[in-house]
Amino acid sequence: MIIRKANFSLLLFLFMIGNFLLFAIAIHSSSLEVFFFHWAVLLASVIVILFLSPKWSYIVISALTVLYGFLLCYFSYLQTVFNQVQLISLFISYVLSVVPLLFIRHSFLSMDIRMKELLAETVALRKYMDSDGLMLTKQEFYERSKITLRGMNRRNETGFLLKVSVLSNGVTQKAWQGLVQNVIEETIRSDFDFFMSEGASFIIFLQNTNEEGVIKFQNRLLSNLRLQMNMIQPPIQFRDYAIVDFDEVYQMLLEEKSNV
Repeated sequence: MIIRKANFSLLLFLFMIGNFLLFAIAIHSSSLEVFFFHWAVLLASVIVILFLSPKWSYIVISALTVLYGFLLCYFSYLQTVFNQVQLISLFISYVLSVVPLLFIRHSFLSMDIRMKELLAETVALRKYMDSDGLMLTKQEFYERSKITLRGMNRRNETGFLLKVSVLSNGVTQKAWQGLVQNVIEETIRSDFDFFMSEGASFIIFLQNTNEEGVIKFQNRLLSNLRLQMNMIQPPIQFRDYAIVDFDEVYQMLLEEKSNV
C-alpha cells in the first residue's frame, strides 16, 4: 500500500487535528492524570507501529484502541474531573493520532520493499545491458533489424547497411575503434538507426534513407571525427549496401572482415 500525495496530506491533516484536539482539552482541564495515561497509551502505540510488522501492528493497535475506549468509558462511569465530552474527545484524538501514523509507516515500508524489488530487477537486467554505450550485440542487432524491416516493408521504406572499417593497425587500432564508436553514437539518429561491432569494423543500420542520405551520414561522421582528431582523412573506410535481402547483405558484410 503506497499512499498518494493527496492521501498523505489528508493523513497529516488528521494527525494535526488529533493533536490540536488534545491540546484544546489540556487547556480546559485542571487534571493531568488522564493525560499522562493518554500519552502512555499513545507512546506504546507508536512503539508498536515502529517495531512490529504491519500485520501485528494492525492487530495490536486495534486491540489497544478498543481497550482504551473501554477504559475511557470506565473513567466516565467513575465521574472524574473529565466530563464525557472531554473523554470522547480524548478517544478521537487518540484515533486521529495513531491511525495516520500507522498508515504512513506502512506506506513507507511498502515503498522500501518496492525499491528493493526494483533494485533487484535492475541488477538482474544489467547483464543484458551493453557496457559499450549504445552499441548492440550481434544477436540484438540481427533481431532488431528483422523487426525494423517488417515495419519498413509495410511503409515501403528503403534502408541501408553501412560498414565503417578502421584501417589502423597495432596499438592505435583500439584507440581508433573507441573514438569511431563514440562518434557513431553522436551521429546516428538514436530513434531510427543502430549499430554493432564486428572485429575492427562497425555495421550501421540506416533506416528510411537512400543513397543521398547515406552519403550525408558519411560526411557527418567524417566531420565529427575531424572535430575529435585534427586529420584531413581519418583512417576509416565505408561500404554501403541497400537492404534488398537482409540476410544476404548482413552475411556478406560479416565475411568482408577478412578483407579489411
